[in-house]
Amino acid sequence: MGPRLAQSLARSARIRYWGASVLPALVGTTLPFWLRPPGFSFRWLAAVEFLAATVLCHAGFSFLHEYFESRPTVWPRRRLIVGAIVCIVAASLLGLHLNAALPQVRSVPGYIFIVYGLSALFAGVLYAVPPFDFRRRAGGEIVLCYSLALLPGLGAYLVQVGDLTRKVYLVLLPLIVVTAFWVWTDELVSRIDDEAQGRQTLVVWFGSRFSGTLATLAISVMFYATFLVMVVSAAASPWTLTALLLSPLVWRIATLSWREHDNPEKMLVARSKAITLHWAASFIIAVSPLLALVF
Repeated sequence: MGPRLAQSLARSARIRYWGASVLPALVGTTLPFWLRPPGFSFRWLAAVEFLAATVLCHAGFSFLHEYFESRPTVWPRRRLIVGAIVCIVAASLLGLHLNAALPQVRSVPGYIFIVYGLSALFAGVLYAVPPFDFRRRAGGEIVLCYSLALLPGLGAYLVQVGDLTRKVYLVLLPLIVVTAFWVWTDELVSRIDDEAQGRQTLVVWFGSRFSGTLATLAISVMFYATFLVMVVSAAASPWTLTALLLSPLVWRIATLSWREHDNPEKMLVARSKAITLHWAASFIIAVSPLLALVF
């Protein structure tokens, strides 16, 4: 495989976006150390298998996304669909193996992980595959945040514990917000191209002025609100409040979006800050349960 073909494969698999789903999966993996559900014993193999399934699922639907976009690519379209099928089938087989060894909780239906897996596959289809095509529709942002932030975290916790509680959802709320920051700034960058290609994203729908000002301000407020809610409810360790030290990043994203929402070059800077915010906040939430064990 030549360097050009390898680069095209990496771009089609969207490797640079894998952190958007892997980091929430890490949060779900470490969260049981804080919540300490009855009978919890950390399962290393299950954690590794689930992370591998997450990457394969992300890559598979990324291939499908590229296939249905029909953009010029060095990677042949036939190989895109083959790659998508191989990755999604491999992820599904790992999921079936995880389901067979899922911890059993008396009050929880035995098919809970099957329902979870089908939900994850449906979310990917909803976003990438016609006739749903939410990658081109208003509301695709919601599907994307649900797919990348919520589902990997829920699944990673589920394979460790065999159950889901309200506190798990509360811990994942900040991840939904930082993913929304990432997606929103990305759409502000690509707004002109999206309009030209007929995509009806929420940013196109609301317009750049509203999207860059009031909508971005609302996301900024939700960043702080979700962190406070999960700590006050004891869903997360107080160590997660160190994420509030990321406020300069939030402020920079908000001010750039407020003033420069019509400037794609400036919004590239805002998107870079949003990606950094996502990585840093997710890492803090993932590590905080382990810090609580030590300190």
